[in-house]
Amino acid sequence: MSMKKIFIHQPAYYSSILLVLFALLTGSCKKEKFNNAIPVLDVSNQSGSSIRLFNFSGYPANMTVNNIPLTSYTTGSNQQGTPLGLSLFPTGVWTAGDGGSPFTMPNSLLDKDGKIHIIINGNVNGTSITDTTIVNDVAHPLDYYLMLDGHFSVVERNNTPPSSPQNFKIRIINLGAAADKFELNTPVSLTYADGSAVDPALNNVALRATSGYAEIPYGTYQFKLFATAGGTIRTNRQLAELPTMPRVEPCAPNVIQPQEGLNPRARTFKPGGVYSIVISRNLFNYIGCDTYPVGDYSNSYRIITEYDPGVNGTYARMQAVNAIPDNQITFKVDGITLGGTLPYVGSVTSAAAQQSPYQIYTQGNHHVQAIDGNGAIIAEGDLKLFPYDNYTIWAYNKPDGKSAILFEANDMSGTLYKTTYQPNGPGGSVVPDDGTNGIFRRSQFNYALQSRFLNLSPDLPYATFTNDHQLFLPVNGQVQLDTMRYFSAYINLSPGFMSSNNSSIIYTLPPSAGTKSEYSEFGILPKYIRAYQSKPGILPEVPGSLLTDVAPVDVLQAFISNQNMYSVQKYKTAETGIYTVALVGKTAPGVAASQKARLVVIKHNK
Repeated sequence: MSMKKIFIHQPAYYSSILLVLFALLTGSCKKEKFNNAIPVLDVSNQSGSSIRLFNFSGYPANMTVNNIPLTSYTTGSNQQGTPLGLSLFPTGVWTAGDGGSPFTMPNSLLDKDGKIHIIINGNVNGTSITDTTIVNDVAHPLDYYLMLDGHFSVVERNNTPPSSPQNFKIRIINLGAAADKFELNTPVSLTYADGSAVDPALNNVALRATSGYAEIPYGTYQFKLFATAGGTIRTNRQLAELPTMPRVEPCAPNVIQPQEGLNPRARTFKPGGVYSIVISRNLFNYIGCDTYPVGDYSNSYRIITEYDPGVNGTYARMQAVNAIPDNQITFKVDGITLGGTLPYVGSVTSAAAQQSPYQIYTQGNHHVQAIDGNGAIIAEGDLKLFPYDNYTIWAYNKPDGKSAILFEANDMSGTLYKTTYQPNGPGGSVVPDDGTNGIFRRSQFNYALQSRFLNLSPDLPYATFTNDHQLFLPVNGQVQLDTMRYFSAYINLSPGFMSSNNSSIIYTLPPSAGTKSEYSEFGILPKYIRAYQSKPGILPEVPGSLLTDVAPVDVLQAFISNQNMYSVQKYKTAETGIYTVALVGKTAPGVAASQKARLVVIKHNK
């Protein structure tokens, strides 16, 4: 297909006369610098059509629509493009990023019949070329997924928000290949992190089928997707969420490994949002036994946003935990019960992290009461909620014997604030924190085991938590990450104290080596977490004296949501997520067994 070129000529005669006159008048000739860069158009006010495209090919692609090139078709420093194209694809190419780099076709690109003639080529699977015509169907919006082989898979899009504004909708689109060496080509079901079903609508979704939507309260979830057999999930046939890749043995790539223990991201799904889990055949690369790169294929998935409701300006979430021994507590928020009647958290014998139910509240001021088994209000307080706040409300006993409420703000983003900022890397100059802009100091980790520590023991003046019998050491050799285990998070914590900054520690558990500035720390995860009685001061005692009567937290028990989802020991590791480790009960000698101190773990994402 050829393109006509139109040249507009200015009369050279008049231009020459003007230049001569200018030179005579000034006595000199000044060179004026021109910016030869193609101007970028502002398309923010252009309406979008019902045609939306996703790049699931795994490669950057070039695109021409109705004879208008939207990408540069060149690489490196010679990248060019049209003003419209650069406004839509600033890098000069349609990338294949996280979520498929969705792109909505502007109405301005449609022809008079509401169609686009689209040509995609360049690096799609090396050689594939797509050349087709798409009709803009306003009544039935469609999504077009550019697949690994260069063809489009077409799925009807649903722009209808959930029936309740505090919920979100999610479905499964199974575009997986019929042949898959990892046996991930059967119907699939969606579960929570512990393997429990999310919704019947998301069970046993067959190949080439699309499920109905499930409507779920907004919040932070770590969904997992499994192949099924006879309607039951196969826990050793877990699908990987990109960029995670399947389990492969480099020296025996044809020996199919159990597909288990894969750690998807913990994602916060917006209230009012609509999402899809899209399965497709994808290429992944790994280092083979001979140290050469190897490519292979498997069915895996991405989570895409079908409808973004914008910024949440209304809703927050809260849960409650009872840390008072020998007492059952009912929490009421504005007179309405939160979570039912709660037993003492230290009386629960489960080795896995506990999950207290959440409820959703609107922003604003709320009054919280803790009521004991006799109906007496033993503690109360006020809390102002802001959109997206996530709080755990603890009832505990203070050193003076009185009961109190602690509002624990949970950070669900995997973010820490670096104490230093070196824009030019390690060894470069340090930019001081002047309080004007802290965005460059924020480090976010999508794949993280994040934990906060609390001392809620009334008779322990200071508690220090350790990685077995040592401190939680900083990141080894990664100076640019500062440290992800700040002392303020776990050393010399007094009862009910929470650090106002960097109150959690983080271990990074990325899906594969070298994933976007994240450094795998699987090999240095703690085996046990222990509690010590410590002491601050001029001559501090840190970690101090081990609390020998307090059993340590076994990380491979507490930080794994369901032991039955693992069959191979080498694939068994602590799971990503957001947790709190709290010391509850009394450490003094001679107390009743029911009141003795112990370590408990609360998991804040489902």
